[in-house]
Amino acid sequence: MSMYFYDETDDWPEYQIIKDDIRGMEKEHIEIRKELQEIESAFGSDPSSALLKAKVHRLKKKMKEIEKKLDESLSLYR
Repeated sequence: MSMYFYDETDDWPEYQIIKDDIRGMEKEHIEIRKELQEIESAFGSDPSSALLKAKVHRLKKKMKEIEKKLDESLSLYR
């Protein structure tokens, strides 16, 4: 028996499901951040583009949603 509760959770299927979900959200967050950087760079070159402005807005909104989900998921382990 371990001294710490969290040392024993690695074997639990529920814990593995949550870890996989968190990793998936982190991966999606990184991909969106990369895409956002590319679009913001293009938007800097063409600030009058309504399409690029809409894409930047959409990606920022999506990032905030993922960050909120990550915070909620990670708060289970704090």
